[in-house]
Amino acid sequence: MRRLLTLTLIVVMALGVIGYAQELGTRERPIYMLLVPSTESATIGVVGAQIAEALSEATGLYIKESVQADYTGMIEAMAASDGDTFGVPASVQYLGIYERTGGNCSIRLASVRYGEGTYYGAIYVRRDSGIESIIDLHDKTWVYNDTTSGSGYVIPKQIFDKLGIVPSDVIESGGHTNTIAALYEGQGDFATVYYSKPTPPADWTGDTWEYGDYIERWVWDPNLEDVYTDDLNATCRDARRALKSTYDFADVVREIKVLMLEGDEIPNDGICFGPDFPVDVADTIVDAIKAHIGTAANPGPGNALWADENFYEWNEVMDVDDSFYDKLRVTLLIPIPER
Repeated sequence: MRRLLTLTLIVVMALGVIGYAQELGTRERPIYMLLVPSTESATIGVVGAQIAEALSEATGLYIKESVQADYTGMIEAMAASDGDTFGVPASVQYLGIYERTGGNCSIRLASVRYGEGTYYGAIYVRRDSGIESIIDLHDKTWVYNDTTSGSGYVIPKQIFDKLGIVPSDVIESGGHTNTIAALYEGQGDFATVYYSKPTPPADWTGDTWEYGDYIERWVWDPNLEDVYTDDLNATCRDARRALKSTYDFADVVREIKVLMLEGDEIPNDGICFGPDFPVDVADTIVDAIKAHIGTAANPGPGNALWADENFYEWNEVMDVDDSFYDKLRVTLLIPIPER
């Protein structure tokens, strides 16, 4: 009798565990997709909800979007999650998640923008500011998005500290779009934001932009002191582009220039699954995201959503693992983990 009760208890417990596992991805136990307000929070929430709904339909899992208050909030929420959360962290955020979870997280995809899996950080100034070099930034007002942003704060702060550059004041904007808008409106002297390399005009038959080339190639003509082409939509891919729907794009470029890049390439943001997230469920979501986005040559049904310039501007995704971020670890003097 005692043995029968023991066996019954084991069966009940096993069924309970199975039932609990089956609950993941239901309205009672949703899968959370965490988003960061790197551009416009309102747009990210709206587009994120549409993406979550599409992924839910594709997978049969109930996926709920959640826009985090800031970059730090994303790290903490991911670290505190319990097998039910994935997110879209920027590169330095991902390193923070990895550290906070002791490596108990899984980066699966990285974004591809205009054919590139990496980007740069850059320093932007107003053309009439008189700022001609990085040394001129000392005792000026610095605008950035968040203290855990790679291109916005972490990397430039490292450079400024080495050179003894101390801002007179700082403005934390909360997002890359807000940062470049604040500079355009004269609220600061310089801004640190992401930079994506320019694209040649449609009739261009020569080489493409490479690191070390003129930063504003095909965007600004230094001889004419005016925009290189009226079709900036086709050439300018950097942070100034984020203002094209709210301001006159050509005027933004006439007012703001890229002073310099912050250094080497930075890995793009990606899709990361939090602690103890089931691998088979993650595989299903990864496959659904790939199909939803598609590629630049063969866009998926959700490509326009992911590529929205006020969302995350993803044109494609590529498979990655933790080693994709080792080069950034070297830049930030973070030890490469043993695997």
